[in-house]
Amino acid sequence: METRWSGIRRHHMRHATPFSEAREEILKILEDKVIIGHSIYNDFRVLDIFPPAHMVRDTSMTRHLRRLAGFPRGRCSSLKILSKKLLNRNVQVGEKGHCSVEDATAALDLYKLVEGEWEQEMENQLRDEGVPREPSFASSTHYMKDEYWPEDVTAHRANDASYCC
Repeated sequence: METRWSGIRRHHMRHATPFSEAREEILKILEDKVIIGHSIYNDFRVLDIFPPAHMVRDTSMTRHLRRLAGFPRGRCSSLKILSKKLLNRNVQVGEKGHCSVEDATAALDLYKLVEGEWEQEMENQLRDEGVPREPSFASSTHYMKDEYWPEDVTAHRANDASYCC
């Protein structure tokens, strides 16, 4: 049952929260929030959730990061490659699976590189499509205020911009 990405094994799941309960908790956490991640549609598919497209920032799919990295049009880049090229940061190098905090932090840091133009594009697109919305876009001042970031991560991030798990 171990996966090369998570490092999770069968014994880790013995006392785990049942899927339906975990899914409901995730839905509550994500409600009315902009979701930033890398290849997060894979996670959405597994969870059988479909957040509105205007509330998702998937760093694997944006042309803004591809252009900044100098990659050809249409190429979907891995978090590992984008992080190395644009953040000068090595991620996903361990043999025990990915560190979810490291991956989330890298995706957020990549998003911040193109936040202004990405959000402007989203705002223009929504206005053009006539999509009613309240101001709900991500704001840099709120990134690390999420109660679900472990304290040790937020403390390190506040003191060291190059923190990595």
